[in-house]
Amino acid sequence: MAAARHMKVCVIGAGPCGLTTIKNLLDEGVDDFVCHESRDRPGGIWNHDPDPAVASVYDGVHTISSKGLSVFQDFPMPASYPDFPSREQIRSYFEDYAEAFDLKRHIRFGSTVLKARPRSGGGWTVVSTGEGGEAVETADVLMVCNGHHTEPFIPEIADRFNGQQLHSSAFDRPDAFAGKRVLVVGGGNSACDIAALLSRGAASVDISMRRGQTILPKMFMGRPVDIQRAKLERLPRLLRPLMLRLALELSVGPYERYGLEKPDDPFAMHPTLNTDILDRIRHGKVTPRRGIEEVDGNRIGFADGSSAVFDTIIWATGFRTRFPFFEDGFPAWRDTGEVPLYLKMMPADRADLFFIGLIQPVGCIWALADIQASLAAREIAGRWRRPHDIASRIAREADRGRRQFSASQRHAVEVDFHDYRRMLRSALAAGATI
Repeated sequence: MAAARHMKVCVIGAGPCGLTTIKNLLDEGVDDFVCHESRDRPGGIWNHDPDPAVASVYDGVHTISSKGLSVFQDFPMPASYPDFPSREQIRSYFEDYAEAFDLKRHIRFGSTVLKARPRSGGGWTVVSTGEGGEAVETADVLMVCNGHHTEPFIPEIADRFNGQQLHSSAFDRPDAFAGKRVLVVGGGNSACDIAALLSRGAASVDISMRRGQTILPKMFMGRPVDIQRAKLERLPRLLRPLMLRLALELSVGPYERYGLEKPDDPFAMHPTLNTDILDRIRHGKVTPRRGIEEVDGNRIGFADGSSAVFDTIIWATGFRTRFPFFEDGFPAWRDTGEVPLYLKMMPADRADLFFIGLIQPVGCIWALADIQASLAAREIAGRWRRPHDIASRIAREADRGRRQFSASQRHAVEVDFHDYRRMLRSALAAGATI
């Protein structure tokens, strides 16, 4: 085991959040750092990988947020890109970003962080592996940028199913399911994307949702729906929910007409932006089902008393918030329904640890991670000071989240794109030291 140098900062992950973290560190004059990336190029899960053990977006996927709201602060997408760029276009955008700001020289590709241990006097010991074997390094600051799509969640009931099954993160080629009876479980973006895609080749496609889900088309009145949503920021806060509900009624109508449950509160859960799924349901190509109640071999029973036989289940059931390189149950909240971090990025008891991109906005993650990274880099450079009452601020943020979103681990990292961006910018201004 080779011993490596001490450094000021260790960055984990060179996906979009890691890339913007590197860029912001350099902008602040911090260059004594290294970024560990297990893949052979930047971009994280946007690099398609046919290996089912490696989480990646499937070939043919497009962004959920539109290109105008899916950019780093100082690096617009090419004008030739469509409203919703493809996986390959987004991967190229990240490559161009890395090249434009000379970020790759700070990335150690093919390097996986095995362990990150807090040191008694502050700072971190980091054990990584790559072509040269294991290496041990120390760092003053750890910046975790590996996202929250690392450990797929599959419910225990899956053990009773006798057919083929996989998590949505392992989904690759739709033609592999030609002629099969497929059940997609989940109501989020991945579930609806996959169900709509498979409905053009599988023998049958059903989609099971435990509860009512807010599903919106990606376009509204000829413009991307997130661009139209941004216009509501000009209105008084109390009027926005009313306008959102009106837009929902105009664009979708009652969900019961599609055979779907009506959501209890259409804005307490992360909405699904999908233009195709409602169309495929109305054309009889996707059959909506209630939540799963029973599994008996290949037969699935649903909460409304119906049942059907399937060859394949695709579990689009999300991910657990996990950091496999941390040990001994650190951090203590990783198995809970709350994420007690100031601005979803800073623990109260450690000034040497930042989480960049540990958020689930109705919008683009990396556009917000860019501002997060700017704030963190300024503190590391001594140009920003965190508030003294950080613990009470974390408590207030958690209370606000409980009132605004449903209680679940997924919604523990939920943020409103525009509100959260304002919070970050306000914190940047309030804590500036020069």
